[in-house]
Amino acid sequence: MTEQQKQQLARQIAEVAKKAGKMIAQNKASQITEKGDVANLVTDMDVKSQKLILEECAKILPQSCFLAEEENQQQIGDGFTWIIDPIDGTTNYFYDFRHSCISIALYYRKKGLIGVVYNPYLDECFVGIDGMPSTCNGTPIRVSKNPVREALVMVGTSPYNKPLADKTFDTMKRIFLHTRDLRRSGSAALDLCYVAAGRIDAFYEEILQPWDYAAGLIIIENAGGKFTPIVPQAYEQLKTTGMVCSNAVCHADFCKLVSGT
Repeated sequence: MTEQQKQQLARQIAEVAKKAGKMIAQNKASQITEKGDVANLVTDMDVKSQKLILEECAKILPQSCFLAEEENQQQIGDGFTWIIDPIDGTTNYFYDFRHSCISIALYYRKKGLIGVVYNPYLDECFVGIDGMPSTCNGTPIRVSKNPVREALVMVGTSPYNKPLADKTFDTMKRIFLHTRDLRRSGSAALDLCYVAAGRIDAFYEEILQPWDYAAGLIIIENAGGKFTPIVPQAYEQLKTTGMVCSNAVCHADFCKLVSGT
């Protein structure tokens, strides 16, 4: 696929993400259920957003497969596969915390091709295209150059996996003691984009699903950042894994902090 073709695809995907993002920002959820845990919410707007995205993406690539968070739309194909989070930060969305996004990734043979993350509340559209500089609203973005002792770090607490609390919070304490400070936003996809944009220096979470990380990692990688899956080879297989992400400068030291070595 040529650069021009990839850019055209990215523009189409961004339009889909913006359409879904504006829909969720302009409407409140009227129904909410728990997916096995009080922390794991799904709203009727998650389902409506996913339906819209699937329909629009199927028009772009009719023979593609979908790995999406809601309603058992989970199939990885040998060719093109869309990886979709219709609302990343559903709890934020439900509480009107106004820090949620649409995350759409397009993979080809399990390799990241295009990643788009759209935050409708700030009207920020992050785009990563394989082999090209990542952008936010069309402006190139780049990771920071801070060493680990000067790092501002985003963390996720894996709220759907409470048995990991001791490990997660022990790791967070270790990070806190050896970096500048911590933040917790409730949207992993946006956290990854903030690493890519140099707004923060690193990110850690013990468990993520592929729809949480797929688009963001494409954006990070093409902004000069690095990532290390906690479960080896999980990223290549689009499986559940924890993730350590950062700028290139502090990555090795940050990985050591997370692992406790």
